[in-house]
Amino acid sequence: MNEIKNVNVRVGDEVVVIAGTYKGKKGKVLSVNPADNTCVVKDVNIISKHKKMRKQGEKSEIKKMEGDINISNVQIVCGKCGKATRVGHQVDNGVKHRVCKKCGNVLDKKYVKPKTKAEEKAEATTEEKVAAKKPLQRREVKHVAESTIKKPASAKTAATAKPNEKGGK
Repeated sequence: MNEIKNVNVRVGDEVVVIAGTYKGKKGKVLSVNPADNTCVVKDVNIISKHKKMRKQGEKSEIKKMEGDINISNVQIVCGKCGKATRVGHQVDNGVKHRVCKKCGNVLDKKYVKPKTKAEEKAEATTEEKVAAKKPLQRREVKHVAESTIKKPASAKTAATAKPNEKGGK
């Protein structure tokens, strides 16, 4: 009977608290416990842990740390539209992804939407245009400038000739 539930919140997601004392506060998910249906959100549900001195030389202290919050009390914030949203699911090429119910944006961080051939061609032509218009980098400009500047031969001979003439007189 103790089945681990499938939850839509994952570590690293940006969430907003929708119920409780910290309602309206946004934070990043630090850990998820599907068995208890809870998660830990940064700077939300701050609790105090009291540590008593046990040995000589130790100090008693009060640690402030984040406590668990029920997953039903948080909603994921969509990266594209920036709103708290429910999570939908979509299957692409046999892989299931979490999507925003409001705008349809994929919420999974590692997911990269496959491109069509037309999109790839358009991207390739824009990259060629950018490469053609791209100005020389700072190092390239310096290198090109040094190689094109040549010292006149007469200046070298004049500089070397003067000490010899003075030495000869």
